[in-house]
Amino acid sequence: MSLIANGELSTALSQIDGGEFFPSVSVSEVRDFVRVDGSVTDFRLHQIILEETLDVMRLLDPLTKKAGRLTDLSTAVIDGRNAFEVWYFSAIANGVGAKVCEKYRNYDSTNKGSDKAAELSATIDEYRRNKMWAIAQMQGRNQTVVELI
Repeated sequence: MSLIANGELSTALSQIDGGEFFPSVSVSEVRDFVRVDGSVTDFRLHQIILEETLDVMRLLDPLTKKAGRLTDLSTAVIDGRNAFEVWYFSAIANGVGAKVCEKYRNYDSTNKGSDKAAELSATIDEYRRNKMWAIAQMQGRNQTVVELI
């Protein structure tokens, strides 16, 4: 096995095809959004994006019965992109951000590493919240969920 440090993203790993209903997701755009450095290989990032894409697809499955494509559910366009396409990307990218922070926060076991892990917990929660808010937007639900204990 060989390693190409700072190499280009393989064309096979550059896009996640969402099928007929869901839009494709660019691996490099997710990498830029989450600010993932080279310590996360393209293959590992691709796998995390696949997992998050499947999770978002599962959560949005009821929408597949309402239109032929996700982008057909909204006429709102911003910066040339359909609103649902923006929220779909946001849901996936924020889910990826949460997983990357979880998986890569424990490599440094020093006190400094422990402090960083505690700091990342807030970031992980923010990523998860943003993912669920994007999904709520597409489902037509309010973003705030309050549960009584």
